[in-house]
Amino acid sequence: RPESAAHKPVVACCHSQTDSSRTAPMQPLLATSLIATVVTTANGPCPKGVIDQLDGLYRWQVERMDQRGDAVKALATQRQRFTPSLFELLMEARQLKRTSDGRYLDFDVFSDTQVMTFGASVTGCSAEIGNSIQATVNVQAGLRGRTGEPPRRLLYELKRDSTGSWRINEITYLNERVFQLKPFLQKLIKSMT
Repeated sequence: RPESAAHKPVVACCHSQTDSSRTAPMQPLLATSLIATVVTTANGPCPKGVIDQLDGLYRWQVERMDQRGDAVKALATQRQRFTPSLFELLMEARQLKRTSDGRYLDFDVFSDTQVMTFGASVTGCSAEIGNSIQATVNVQAGLRGRTGEPPRRLLYELKRDSTGSWRINEITYLNERVFQLKPFLQKLIKSMT
């Protein structure tokens, strides 16, 4: 895709300091800037396969909110929605227990909350780049009976596999704290080893 002024990389001139402690504070700002740029371009139509995958995920998500049961077994039924690398991380993280491991996955990865999910809508997609596309999703979540909360904003990266199916490869959370799911899960799991 041709570079527009909005997509050209920003190069800042600075002193020749390579100390990571000086650049580390800028990383969240840089990530937020890059993500914001991506989000502004994710407003075109989405391929049917992307819509089907995300709609199916959230139909499952809303249904499981009313069910008690084994979260690991429930997630295993959704394997086909994820790339193998993300699915493995999700399964490992979901198996962590506060009592035995000292850490656990303390939020719902499909809403970036600790409350109920009531629904979600795909609001647009970026242009496809190779076998990858990004889709913005507004997730309606809140306490039972309080559905008037502003939607949570998530950015899904999906990759097309060898069969032509779109699979979720990464989730970026665009709310109070901007972060990506894979690095978060890797850090959570690694701290247990």
